[in-house]
Amino acid sequence: YQGLALVAASATRLLTDIRPPKSIDTISFGLPLPFDKASINLSLLHRVLQDGTRSAIASVSYSRPIFSNGSLFVTAFSDISDRNNSGVFFGISMPLGRSPSDRESIQTSTSVSSTRTGTHVTFDAARSIQPVPGSYGWRLSDIEGQTSYRSAAASYRSSVAQFDGYVQQAGMNTSASVQAQGAIALMGGGVFFTNRIDDAFAVIDAGAPNVDVLYENRPAGKTDAQGQLLIPNLRSYQKNKIEIDPRGLPVDADIPTTRNIAAPADRSGVNVRFGVKTDVKAAVVILVDKNGTFVAPG
Repeated sequence: YQGLALVAASATRLLTDIRPPKSIDTISFGLPLPFDKASINLSLLHRVLQDGTRSAIASVSYSRPIFSNGSLFVTAFSDISDRNNSGVFFGISMPLGRSPSDRESIQTSTSVSSTRTGTHVTFDAARSIQPVPGSYGWRLSDIEGQTSYRSAAASYRSSVAQFDGYVQQAGMNTSASVQAQGAIALMGGGVFFTNRIDDAFAVIDAGAPNVDVLYENRPAGKTDAQGQLLIPNLRSYQKNKIEIDPRGLPVDADIPTTRNIAAPADRSGVNVRFGVKTDVKAAVVILVDKNGTFVAPG
């Protein structure tokens, strides 16, 4: 909720200056109330804008779950360096269509803020992008008041990179941007174009193409023509469970194991081989007697 205080405290400036702040420092403390399902959050936020303007915003927030898995929140804030810059937020947020535990649910929120510069009504809807290739996300925001502010953003995660697009309108000013984030890794005798690597990664060698690979029981993708797949989001210095689905392997494949554990170092990768052999020389022998009758077991 300190983020809500930041937006409210600088609503007018954000509508005329779309550049991000130079720095933001936040101290926050929250605790649940022992006699209710509600919680209280206290925060202090120090911000420096691009033009050098500084502000220190103190805020207190109250939130409580309500019907239909939604939540209600109230936030009051004040700029310590400028007591004229203060206000109150009130809002309701709830998921649409699916439960909040569903990663594909759409979250919406509506809030009303009142400051000395006027009253603003805010509507926000978003769908979070997931780490699985092929997932997408988006966000729509609309602030109506003395000066309007509207924005739309969309993201798509492919197997080689994440692509993002953003457009916003602040008063009479409009801006847009696009970007792509990805990484290139060389390991296991192959070159891999993948999503951004922030911690650690692993190159999986399943021994056959088009084999489903799971990371922590979640689909991570299919192996390529060389039977390999790069997983870019492993946790360093921790046990990461990686599995392959044997149903994608040839029927005569030799499969020593379908599960492996990897614990890479920070900013590094590991090669995880499952030891699958698909060139096993196998044969089916049918035994019959001179009359063509199958020989009895034993």
